Amino acid sequence: MAIGLAYMFGIRFLENFNYPYISRSIREFWRRWHISLSNWFRDYLYIPLGGNRASERRVCLNLLIVFLLCGLWHGASWNFIIWGLFHGIFLV
Repeated sequence: MAIGLAYMFGIRFLENFNYPYISRSIREFWRRWHISLSNWFRDYLYIPLGGNRASERRVCLNLLIVFLLCGLWHGASWNFIIWGLFHGIFLV
C-alpha cells in the first residue's frame, strides 16, 4: 500500500529484492537479497575496509567483518551474530 501511494505522488523506490530464492549460489543470493542494505554495507563498510583490492587474506577478513556486523544489524543477540559469521564463512 505504501509503495502504491508513493507511486501516486511520483516517488519511485529502488528494487530491494530480486527473486533471491531462485539463486544458484550463496553469493548470488546475497546480490539479490535486501539490495539497499547490501549496498549500504558495501559502500560504508566493505570498501572503506579495503574491499577486494587488498590481499586475499584481508578480503576474507573484510567479508567476515561485514557479515558479523550484518548479523548484529538484524539483532543484538548471539544467534544473529553467529548467523552473520556463518554466512561470512560460507562466502569466504
